[in-house]
Amino acid sequence: MFEGFDEYVRSESKATTLRLFEINIIPSLLQTPDYVRAYQAAPVLRGVATEEQADKRTELLFRRQQALSRDPAPFVQAVIDEGALRRPIGGRDVMSAQLRYLEALAARPRFLLQVVPFSAGEARPFAHPITLLTMPNRSIVGYSETERRGFLERDPKTLADWTSEYDHLQGEALSRAASIEFIREVRKGFDHG
Repeated sequence: MFEGFDEYVRSESKATTLRLFEINIIPSLLQTPDYVRAYQAAPVLRGVATEEQADKRTELLFRRQQALSRDPAPFVQAVIDEGALRRPIGGRDVMSAQLRYLEALAARPRFLLQVVPFSAGEARPFAHPITLLTMPNRSIVGYSETERRGFLERDPKTLADWTSEYDHLQGEALSRAASIEFIREVRKGFDHG
């Protein structure tokens, strides 16, 4: 795992608000088991990870996802790039089920899912995935990853910038209702091949 990830996971399990942005895949906390397994199988097939490593990552993610069911549940704001919705991880059936699951999550009272369509173009502020966690004491912790590195951000100035950019991102995204309809339309495309 990346530097700072263990501390991030501990913070994630206590956060009162999770603000997620993902570009290429569905945010990990919102992935179905079949989607997770398909995504984790790819590095094994390419020979850059072992099955044991993939299994450990999968188990850790399933444990992390349990935080969404705690009482009180955290407030989750997820902004998902259109490309993550259209990329067929695991094939048509897995994607259809994944998108159906996002529709169900969007109906939960403490979830706000929004889609940033391709039409946002260069107005989308982030070029990499980012997570902002609001802790019970109202402090904010940030986390981001590139292909080879992850980092936990604690610097107040950087976090203020990231928070401002996240607000901008939400402004560029579709509304909640339009996002749900967008996800539904993409799902129908997978349903009908």
